[in-house]
Amino acid sequence: MQNTETTPPVPVAPSLRDALAAEGDLPATQAHKVLIHCALDAACVPDRLRDLRVMTQIAELDYRTVAIVINWLGAANPHHL
Repeated sequence: MQNTETTPPVPVAPSLRDALAAEGDLPATQAHKVLIHCALDAACVPDRLRDLRVMTQIAELDYRTVAIVINWLGAANPHHL
């Protein structure tokens, strides 16, 4: 992650826009949730170990903090090296 100042736009596929009630890019908190979910998948953290409440609390933080958490998860992934 290079730019830790602002949340990068996370586009929503047109076929999913109705289900997500999104007209364009996701709002920052939703984008953070997607990025955190992807980082957990890449770090091979199983769904049963994920705390959705904590994920939501992290997603509500600024992007710089979210990027640090995502980088930390990337470092924890043995396949990332």
